[in-house]
Amino acid sequence: MQQRTKGPAVPVIIQITVLALASTIRPTSLAAVYALARGRSPRRLMTAYVVTGLAFTIAFGLAVVWVFHGVELHASTDRTKGFAEIAAGIVAVGFGIGVWTGRVGGGSGEDAPRPPGRLSSRIGAEPGVRTAALTGPATHLPGLFYLLALDLIVASERHLAGGVFDILVYNVVWFAVPIVALVICIVHPPAARRAVEAVRERISAHARTIMLLVGLGGGAVLIVAGALAL
Repeated sequence: MQQRTKGPAVPVIIQITVLALASTIRPTSLAAVYALARGRSPRRLMTAYVVTGLAFTIAFGLAVVWVFHGVELHASTDRTKGFAEIAAGIVAVGFGIGVWTGRVGGGSGEDAPRPPGRLSSRIGAEPGVRTAALTGPATHLPGLFYLLALDLIVASERHLAGGVFDILVYNVVWFAVPIVALVICIVHPPAARRAVEAVRERISAHARTIMLLVGLGGGAVLIVAGALAL
């Protein structure tokens, strides 16, 4: 019978949910959602955006978990999970320090706050379904937080089904804003535009603080949790 994790471990589902919440603040994604919500057919545009984006990110995550599932990582599961948490925590803290010092945040990474003006101009004033479908994956390329989440999933989940569930949870949280915007577009399109604009303004104003909290705070929690698991 395998030994249980030592100490008060933080459930993996909570860890990846926090990482996913940090991923929702990408200005590029918010700018795309706002531009598509202003289109002539916001329902069709948002549906194409959400479906293709989710299909891409979920497929990427499933491919990673499938490739590594079955590799003999679980001979000492608690230690493997602990090392994975510590490694992820160190990377997250390093990211937070980069944001704090200003070295991260100028457009060097997909998870870093950056101006979305170029993307908005590419989408155009009257985007089509094809543009929306291509923009979904383009604004959700796997970044630091998704890779850290996959690292934790691979090291922590003993069963493939558990890894699949974790990936679905991460992606639903990651796409929370587009999914909500799609629902509002179906019910009342003009309200979607106002809601997305309000969310974009608030997130833009507090993006750096959120990144610092997730990077430094979340990273510290991961390091402590990993140390307790060893």
